[in-house]
Amino acid sequence: MAGTVTALALADFRERRRRPAYLVVLLGTLALGLLAAPVGSSTWQVFQISGYRGLYTSGYVGTVTALGGAVWLALAGFNITRGTVPKDERNGVGQILAATPMTRPSYLFGKFCSNLLVLGSMLFALAVTAFGVQLVKGESYHVDVVRLLLPFVLITLPLLALVAACAVLFDTLPGLRGGVGALIWFVVWLVGIMASQASGAYDLLSMERISESMRRAISAAGHPAEAVRFGVGLTSDDKTPVTFDWQGLGLGDLGGGLLANAALLVAGSLVAALLAVLWFRRFDPSAAIGAVGALLPGAKGAADRTGAEHADHAHHAHHAEEPATGAGTSFGLDPSLLTPPRMGSSFLPTLVGEVRVLLQGMRWWWLGTLALAVLAASVPSGNVLHPVLPLTVLWPVLIWSRMGNHAGAGSIDDLLAACPAAGRRLLAGLLAGIAVALAVTAVPIVRLIASGDTGAAVAALVGALVVPALAMLCGIVSRGPRLFQALYPLLWYAMFNRIPEVDFLGVAEGKGPGTAAVAAAAVLLAALALGVDSVRRANR
Repeated sequence: MAGTVTALALADFRERRRRPAYLVVLLGTLALGLLAAPVGSSTWQVFQISGYRGLYTSGYVGTVTALGGAVWLALAGFNITRGTVPKDERNGVGQILAATPMTRPSYLFGKFCSNLLVLGSMLFALAVTAFGVQLVKGESYHVDVVRLLLPFVLITLPLLALVAACAVLFDTLPGLRGGVGALIWFVVWLVGIMASQASGAYDLLSMERISESMRRAISAAGHPAEAVRFGVGLTSDDKTPVTFDWQGLGLGDLGGGLLANAALLVAGSLVAALLAVLWFRRFDPSAAIGAVGALLPGAKGAADRTGAEHADHAHHAHHAEEPATGAGTSFGLDPSLLTPPRMGSSFLPTLVGEVRVLLQGMRWWWLGTLALAVLAASVPSGNVLHPVLPLTVLWPVLIWSRMGNHAGAGSIDDLLAACPAAGRRLLAGLLAGIAVALAVTAVPIVRLIASGDTGAAVAALVGALVVPALAMLCGIVSRGPRLFQALYPLLWYAMFNRIPEVDFLGVAEGKGPGTAAVAAAAVLLAALALGVDSVRRANR
């Protein structure tokens, strides 16, 4: 069993590390390492200590970088590790594995190990970044390997093990395989991160242990430490912090719940990974019936009769579909018989078709859109810009994540042969995403204009154009929806918290990058999307 699990995990990891989404999240992880312990005059912070900053010792750099990695990879890492079980089911690999002696627990545990390898490789890169940051900063050249790596091993790695297990669990739970699961995980992630920093809640990140140790170091340096507050999250502060010397967590700090918390997370991850066995059918549609055969009298006979009826039905359907001219005739589309439309044909049908593709299967989505419109029309004018407007640009995240890719659509090359030129299709797809953005933001923008805040209305209108352009680029680069589903919630969360540098919607009221800069960013993202697609098609 161990050899089978190892082989499956390594093969899966090698395949996934070649995906563009892996590279994007890895680069984001490395960038986070530089932001967690900023070098130079950067004002960004991932770990906030009100008015203070620790000297860049091995312990301090390792701790703040590990905490930042835990927050980032718990969301972005989940989105790039989930989806492997459905993919095996779609491409036929699962059916091949189902014909082998591999058991369901072995397969799921192999997927869990593969997910952990993906996240662990990024965590290793983050630890190397922390080591480099300490040396580049130059405030302490003494490298304490234990204090540098201990937060990664005891805080971040156990949490990532739980994330890896939850990705397997979501892949097997009905209804959570797609974008709905991504949104639910975003809520779980947000609640978990906020609760870990609140007193009395479960200390997921061991913040209480770290903050108490830092308070003692601040007090030992002669500074008042009672009112100091700690937090994890990307923020920017122009004030020059007061530095203090904190050596970090050592082997003597393994008590106080730190080691017990790590053990609890690891145990929870194993339980979550194996709990997925209850819903995993081993790629066999009849497994759900067979699983209860020993418990329900006559269930096995019913399953056999059902299988025989399906086989007989398939046999008759096959012969009914055979043409009179001879057996074996293919009914696939012949691209040579499809005539592309003339260049002068109307662009409107293509745009309407792209809008229909984006909204396909989203009947209930309009109810949420209507509810947000009613909310935007009824709240006081002071609440329209924040929080109502940001909520409207979060609601269509699953629709926008479809842009630039055809995930789950199967092979559609024959169909695309009858469509307009690729550039026109992408442009129509981009405009379809913009149409969705205008639909959800229309009422808040009208309210802003009616209240006389034309500048905010223009900023909101331009900001709403950035999201479809980002979605198109993510979809084309990764050829799937998960990269956008991982990156956009983080961008939205930073904007919602009024971080000026990423305030693409203008909710910080004049502190953001400006309307012209946001418009330029939207154009740049759209141009990059079109350019990447053109290069990819040229190299086919």
